[in-house]
Amino acid sequence: MSEAVVVSAVSGSREKELFLKLPWKFYGGNPAWVPPMLFDVRKQTDPKQGDFFKHSQAEFFLARRGREIVGRIAAMHNRRHLAANPDGAGFFGFFECEDNAETARALLTVAEAWLREQGLKVARGPANFSIQDEAGVLLDGFEHTPMAGMGYTPPYYRALIEAAGYGKAKDLHVCRIDWANWNADQYDRIMAVANRMAPGVKVRELNMKDLPGEAGRLAEVFAEAWRENWGAQPISQAEFLKYAEQYRLFIDPRTVLFAERDGEPLAIMVAIPDMNEIIQRIDGRMFPLGWWHLLTKRKKLKGIRLFLLGVKTKARLLGLPALFMRNMHALLKASDYESLEFSWILEDNQETLALVKRLGGKRVQTLRLYDKAL
Repeated sequence: MSEAVVVSAVSGSREKELFLKLPWKFYGGNPAWVPPMLFDVRKQTDPKQGDFFKHSQAEFFLARRGREIVGRIAAMHNRRHLAANPDGAGFFGFFECEDNAETARALLTVAEAWLREQGLKVARGPANFSIQDEAGVLLDGFEHTPMAGMGYTPPYYRALIEAAGYGKAKDLHVCRIDWANWNADQYDRIMAVANRMAPGVKVRELNMKDLPGEAGRLAEVFAEAWRENWGAQPISQAEFLKYAEQYRLFIDPRTVLFAERDGEPLAIMVAIPDMNEIIQRIDGRMFPLGWWHLLTKRKKLKGIRLFLLGVKTKARLLGLPALFMRNMHALLKASDYESLEFSWILEDNQETLALVKRLGGKRVQTLRLYDKAL
């Protein structure tokens, strides 16, 4: 008879390292998996350094069977989510588990109890801090390597979570347009209509010499465009600026776009080169030579991940997302980039899904977020 699974809170730096490095146990040898950047996730999960802990709380847990670590989970009380979405939801995330329903149930039960103690009414996940971070259980497309900032889970996670009483909250679609499959005829028709619908609108690239001002414009549009989006929480000017400064070396200004009329930003598009192409090769480690690969190979990447696309309310009938695609079309045509990924897109965002399909894109993966009433 096997030993019972015991779940306990992470205590001390040694256990924290065991928590952070556990994914290698379950994904080692999987050619599609991209390891986390240890230095980054180490900082973000540190209550003394992580941005999340400036406004919210989390607890981290490990599951053991005897001396063997067989799973992990985090429970998160995200106050910024609740301020924007008064739905009573707390989150579970950083979920990794052996293919064993007992282990998964034990992990989820402990996380649920912690969330209940915080006065929360719903357990939602998996999401690493919020749905704007790595989120969801992969339902299909396991052969595809995730792009930067996207998660990856094994096929059996769906059954484990559903067996613990969780039901679908929302599906997130991952869509890609490969340059070789770009539908030129549809593109020309879309551009002709978009040009007529948006007179006086100009699309420009990110100005790297004015990052504070650009961060303010991004925050302005984001606040309005995502106000009613399911599960979204605001991103401030200071946060946009911090991200820009932190990842300055890896930003391609051609993939961060503003649609403006008379100097007013009406829409934004934020995309990043797929750093996962390098992170996978260096196994998530900066030392001894990971940093060198990141610096020297960052301009040779093939994929772009588009993760923010928003339009102010008054401009939603102007076809501005289509205008952004004109820039992306020109970039893919003239550069070494080969594919553009939209990730993720809410399953009920029919406008964006239709645009991607018309341009020759297709859904390559589906991620699912789950809910359980507490």
